[in-house]
Amino acid sequence: MTTRAELRGALRLRLEDTGAGPLWDDAVLNEAVTSAVWAYGAAMPKEVVVSVVVAAGARRVVVPVAAGTAIDPSRVVRLLDPAGMVVPRGADDEPGATSFSTTAAQSWRWWDGAVVFSGPAVAGTWQLELLASRTAPTDDVAAVDLLPGDEAVVLALAEAAVLERRAVEDGKRGSGGGGLAALAAMARTEARRRLAARRRRVRGGWLA
Repeated sequence: MTTRAELRGALRLRLEDTGAGPLWDDAVLNEAVTSAVWAYGAAMPKEVVVSVVVAAGARRVVVPVAAGTAIDPSRVVRLLDPAGMVVPRGADDEPGATSFSTTAAQSWRWWDGAVVFSGPAVAGTWQLELLASRTAPTDDVAAVDLLPGDEAVVLALAEAAVLERRAVEDGKRGSGGGGLAALAAMARTEARRRLAARRRRVRGGWLA
């Protein structure tokens, strides 16, 4: 488990800002970690399964909020019936389509926070698999919402955020900032490289 306090400490080491009078206070580094987790979550969203109890013959069922946020229908990956079978998405849930698919006995579409079935649903617990945003840390003791081994990605993103902010501040003061901007770009490049390596490992069937 990695906490915000641990990430902040590691970030200070990367920034070489561990002296008695640090350049950046904890609040600034916390903001950087938060923005880094959001950016990381956009590239590596959380895989979430939402269980929905459906009554026999139901044609519409409201889906509960997942992972503390409203569900983005574009990030719903698939719907499984109580037997674990994949139920196809209806044609009218696709851009430009106008009617339910007639190629399957059952299909579904998303509308106003609910699953709408093309026909009467089978009773039981259905599973909605989706991708969700990652939760930004709000304290120094809870585990940060990231995959094991991805701390370096978040740290590189956080370093870039800190340096970019400082470069902007220096630029407003008329004291340059180009060197910091270059360092920030290097940190973002590192983050992209690490994310690309992570995706290759996932496609290869194993995680770091």
